[in-house]
Amino acid sequence: MEWKPEVLATGLEFPEGPIAMGDGEVVFTEIRGQRLSRYKNASVETIAATGGGTNGATLGPDGAFYVANNGGLTSGPEGMWHADPLINGSIQRITPEGQLTEFATDLPGELPNRPNDLCFGPDDKLYFTDPHNWEDIAHLKPGRVDRCDMNGNVEQLAEIKAFPNGIGFGPDNRLYVAESGTKHIWVYDCSESGLSEPEVFCVIPKGYPDGFCFDSNGTLIICGSMGDQITFYDRTGKLVDQVDTPEHSEPTNCCIGDGKLYITCSGSGELVALDYSVRALALYPGRP
Repeated sequence: MEWKPEVLATGLEFPEGPIAMGDGEVVFTEIRGQRLSRYKNASVETIAATGGGTNGATLGPDGAFYVANNGGLTSGPEGMWHADPLINGSIQRITPEGQLTEFATDLPGELPNRPNDLCFGPDDKLYFTDPHNWEDIAHLKPGRVDRCDMNGNVEQLAEIKAFPNGIGFGPDNRLYVAESGTKHIWVYDCSESGLSEPEVFCVIPKGYPDGFCFDSNGTLIICGSMGDQITFYDRTGKLVDQVDTPEHSEPTNCCIGDGKLYITCSGSGELVALDYSVRALALYPGRP
């Protein structure tokens, strides 16, 4: 695939976590901007100021947005950014009108908690990654995969050594998790009792796997942050396509809607769209 994007918005402060809302509307986070934003009718507006660092986002069963707030961290070619103050991470709930509440703050494991990306599962629970202490990347400790019920009660499901990042349920209803430090996408069977031992789905060739999405054919589309590349894998884990993005554009996450593949580019501070004719794989809680 060629990089021929439509640039929808510029001047964004480390965009992440896009959600295609339909009719050309995209909700996304801005980590350094410390806000949840909305692109609509060729303009960007703030839905809510969040503090910390708004990272992943997803739409909940109640119509609210659930946001993984990492406490105030980004990393890229320009180096590390720390919010002032840097806080412990949490899961936040934000209504479309901008009302913010702290949804889950009592997170498992040794502090600090750094929630990164999140998704709902077939059990109506919220799954999220927590890379732990990556403000001290030279002494990075194992991260976690956690699960949260709609009362905000959180349990730890697994440890991942080298920065768990993107997360989502595939067409096979298995849980896919990116481990950025090793370039792996892992896949787990998921049940009420927890997660199975992980299996390797793929290892990306360039950059570090960050956010990802699936289309309705089961193709997994992975943003390779700090590598300026987006890769496409079929249901078997075979690399079937790739697109190189401009140097230091740093694609972080993606979603499908409106015949487009929407991509957040943290390095260039852009929300862009590529023509993409295959529909998105429906996300939970809306998946049949």
